[in-house]
Amino acid sequence: MRDGTNTAYLFRQLLSRELAARYKSTILGSGWIVMQPLLMLCVYTVVFNYIFQVRWAGVESTTGFAIMLFAGLIVFNFFAEVLTASPTLVLGQPNLVKKVVFPVEMLAVVRVSAAFITALIGVLILFVAHLLFVGLPTAWFAAVFLPLVVMFPMLLGIAWLLSAFGVYLRDISQFTGITASVMLFVSPIFFPATAMPDSFSLILKINPLVTPMQELRAVALSGVAPDLVALSYYFCVSCVFARMALACFRRLSTGFADVL
Repeated sequence: MRDGTNTAYLFRQLLSRELAARYKSTILGSGWIVMQPLLMLCVYTVVFNYIFQVRWAGVESTTGFAIMLFAGLIVFNFFAEVLTASPTLVLGQPNLVKKVVFPVEMLAVVRVSAAFITALIGVLILFVAHLLFVGLPTAWFAAVFLPLVVMFPMLLGIAWLLSAFGVYLRDISQFTGITASVMLFVSPIFFPATAMPDSFSLILKINPLVTPMQELRAVALSGVAPDLVALSYYFCVSCVFARMALACFRRLSTGFADVL
C-alpha cells in the first residue's frame, strides 16, 4: 500500500513539474496551451482553405472546415507531442535515471499524461467553437474522450520504445521529427479518409491515427454513437503493443546508467 501511495505521489509531482516547466519564463505562461493550437488552426485554415482551396465533402463554410480541421489536429498533436519528445525522455533525466529506486518507466507515463491533458484542453476548445459557430452539439459529444483514451497505451508503447532506444541511438530525435511531418500529411486531417486513392489504402490500414480521428469527428461533429467495436479492437492491439514495448524498455534500461 505504501509503495502504491509513493508511486502515485511521485507521478503527481513529476506531472506537475512537467506542466509547469513547459511554459516557464514565458509571458503568457500556461495560456500557450490554448494559444498554440488556435494559432496553428488559423495558419492551416488559411493555407488549405484559401490558398490550396481544399474542400471537405459536405462542409461549405470556412468555420465548418476549420472545426473539422481542428478536430483532426487534436488527435495528431496528441500523437506528435509524444513522438517528438520521447527520444530524450531518459537522456534528459540522468540524475533520476541513476537512482536505483526511481521507476524510470514512469517518465513515459508522465509524458503521455501531460500530452493527454493538452488534448483535453483542445477538446474544450472544440466544444466552444462548435457551440459558437454551429450550435449545441449532441449528447454524444460526451464520448469524445474515448478516441483519446484508446490511444493512451499505444502512445505509452511509442514513448517506452523511443526513450529506450534514444539512449543508445541519438539520431532517433531527427527521425521522429521527420516522421511527425510525414504523418501530418498522410493522416485524414485536411481531407476525409474516403478521399485517399485506393493505391494508398494500405496507409489507412496501418496509420494509428485514422481510427481515433474518425471516431472523434463522428461523436463530436457528426453527433453519432462511437464505433465501440473499432475502438475496442484498437485498444486491445494498443495494449499488446504497450506490453511488448515495456518489456523491451525494461530489458534495455539495465544499461542506461552506464551510457549516461
